[in-house]
Amino acid sequence: MSSQTVSTSQTSHPLILDTVMRSYQVALKCDSSVQREEINQRIRTLEERQYHLLPQDVVKKAIEIYRANPKERFFVRQVGKAVGKNPNIAESAYHWLQIAVKGKVDKEQKVQNILNFLQKNPQQQVEWIIFGRSPYTESSLGKRWKLKRRYIINLLTSSRMQLDSYSRKKKRNHYFSNNLVFNGALPSYTQQEVLQGIDDALTYQTNTFAQLSSLSKNQQAFLNKLRLLKQEQQIVIPFVTSWINSYQKSRWKSLKKLAKELATIIGNPNRNLFSAVRQIVVFTLFDQIIQSVPQLLQGLSVAKLVPLPFKRKKQGRLSIKLLMKKEYVITREGNASELTRQVKKQGTTTLGFPLKGKKKLSAQVLFPPKVLEYIRNGAELKVFQVSSGRAPSFRPSLDVVLEGSHASFRSSTLLRSYLPYIPRGRKKVLGVDINRLGQHMVIFNTPVPLPPDLLKLAKRYQKLTDKVLKELDKGFFNKRKVYDIRGSCKLKGELNRVYQRRSRLLREITRRLPHFLAAVMVKKQCQTLKIEELTADPTGTKGALAKAIYNMPDKLYIYKKAVWLASLELSYDVELEAVPPYHTSTRHYGCGGTIARAKGHHDVAPCKKCGQQVNSHENAALNIASLKGTPLPYDLFPSTHVRGQP
Repeated sequence: MSSQTVSTSQTSHPLILDTVMRSYQVALKCDSSVQREEINQRIRTLEERQYHLLPQDVVKKAIEIYRANPKERFFVRQVGKAVGKNPNIAESAYHWLQIAVKGKVDKEQKVQNILNFLQKNPQQQVEWIIFGRSPYTESSLGKRWKLKRRYIINLLTSSRMQLDSYSRKKKRNHYFSNNLVFNGALPSYTQQEVLQGIDDALTYQTNTFAQLSSLSKNQQAFLNKLRLLKQEQQIVIPFVTSWINSYQKSRWKSLKKLAKELATIIGNPNRNLFSAVRQIVVFTLFDQIIQSVPQLLQGLSVAKLVPLPFKRKKQGRLSIKLLMKKEYVITREGNASELTRQVKKQGTTTLGFPLKGKKKLSAQVLFPPKVLEYIRNGAELKVFQVSSGRAPSFRPSLDVVLEGSHASFRSSTLLRSYLPYIPRGRKKVLGVDINRLGQHMVIFNTPVPLPPDLLKLAKRYQKLTDKVLKELDKGFFNKRKVYDIRGSCKLKGELNRVYQRRSRLLREITRRLPHFLAAVMVKKQCQTLKIEELTADPTGTKGALAKAIYNMPDKLYIYKKAVWLASLELSYDVELEAVPPYHTSTRHYGCGGTIARAKGHHDVAPCKKCGQQVNSHENAALNIASLKGTPLPYDLFPSTHVRGQP
C-alpha cells in the first residue's frame, strides 16, 4: 500500500528510520470453552510457578548484580547462576525481576532527589513531615522530572510512611518523644503560640513577595488570604489550636475540612483558605519540628525508604514472557524470523500448552488487521506475553511485541476515512480548544464537525458515566447497608466490568482522535497546529470540574502523533505550538470583552461588553489560533504502545 511506505525524502527528520518496539493485544482462539478453561488453568499454574522463583533473597541478589553493572546484557543468565535456579520459566520470571529492580533503583534516585530538595527548603521539609505532602515540592519536581503530579504525590506520601516505619524500628525512643509519628498526635500548643504562627507566616510571606517586582494573580490572592485570617484571628486561633491539639486520622483531609469551616464562619463559603491555613500550621510547628528532622534524616539509607519488589504476595499477577525460542514452557512454531514469515504468509500462528502426563493443547493466535499490516510493512515479532483470565470468562490474554522502523507502524487508512467529513478550504494555522468528552471535545477555529464514530463512542462513554455507574453505585451502597453480602459481591463485579468497559471506550477514543486531527490538517493543508499548554490537573478540584478534567483528551502524545501523521501525508513538517491557557474561553475574540460563563452554562454565554451570545469553545479556538505560541519539540513516533528504543 503506497500510503504506508515512507521514504526519507518525505520529511526532513533524519532519524525516521530508527527502530522502536510496540506492544499490541491479539486473540487466542480455542476449539471450545472447555479447552479454553483448561489452557487458562495451565497458564495460571505457570504464573504461580514463576512467582515462586522470586523470593526476597533472589530479589536482593538481583539488586546486587544490577548495582554492580546496570548495563549487564545477560542479566537473566547471571541471576540464574547466582541463585542456582534456571528452569525454563525463569527466563520470564527474571525478565520481570530485571524490570522491577531497575524501577527500584530509579525510585531510590528520585527519593534521594526529594530529600536533597527538602533539605534546601526547610519550610517544605516541615510540611512534608506533618502532612506527608508539599504542593510546592510536587510542582517543582514535576516540572524538573516532567512527570505527572499524581506520581510525585504518591512518591512523597509513600516515602513519608516508609520513613515512619523505619524510624519506629531504629530510633524508637527519639522518634516518639518528638511527636513525629505520621498522622499521629502533634505537640500541644497554646493560642498565643498559634497567634505567633499567624504573625510569622504573614511577615515571612510579605517580605518574600516584597522582593519581587510584581505579584502574579495567585500570589496576590494567597497574600490576601493570610491577611484575612489575620484580620479574623479571634475566630481562626481557637479552631487551629484545637486542630493541632487533637488527634487526626488524616491531617491533610481534616485540615481541608477545617479550612472550609473557617471560610463558612467568616462569611465567604466559596473562598478556598486551605493553603493559607496550612501555612499557619507549618509556621506554628516549625521551630519544634525542625530541631528533630535533621537527626531523623541523618544517616538514613534511601534504600530503606523504597521497599523491595515482590514483597507482597500477588501470585499469578505476572504474565508469562515468551522470548522467541522453540524449547519453552509454551511452545511456538519457530523463532522470531520464522514466526514473522509465517504470520506474513498465513496471517496466524499456533501456540502449544504442554503439561506432563496430559495431552498437549493448542490454540490459534489471531492478529488484528492493523497488526498484520504493520508486520507486512516490515515489523518483526519479538515477544509474546501470556496471562491467565479470570471468572466468568476465563479467557487468557495474549500480547505481542513488534520491532520495526517508525514507518512500519504507520497506517493512513483511518485518516483517509475521515477526509469526507471535513469541509474543504485552506487554513495555514489551526487552533484547537480541548474540552471534556462529547460533541465539543475538540473544536477548531474553523467549522469542522466530529465524525459519527467519535460522537457515538463519546455518547456511550457519557451514558456509562452519568447513568449506569450512578445506578450501580446506588444499588451497591444499598446492598452493603443491609449487609447483603451476595448481592454486594454481584454488584461489585458488575461495577468493575462497567469501569473496564468505560476504560476501553476511552482508549478507543484516544486511538482514533490523532487520525481525525491529522485528517483535518491534511484537508486544510495546515502548516501550524496550536494548542493550549496541557497542564490540566484535577488535584485540588472537585465535582463537575474534576470530572471534566479527567475526561479531557489532553494527552500531549495525541497531538504529537496527529502532527506526525499529517507531516508524512503532506510531505512537509507541520509545526506544533503551545500557547498560554489563560482567559482563552472568557475573552471575546470579536470585541475583547469578557464572556460571562454561568454555572452549568459553559457552552454558550453572553459577552458583557457587546451582549452577543458566544460559543465559548469556538471563541477559545479563535483566541488560541491568534496567540503567539511556543514550538514543541518534534517526536518521531508518539504512541502509548511504544516500549522503548532498542
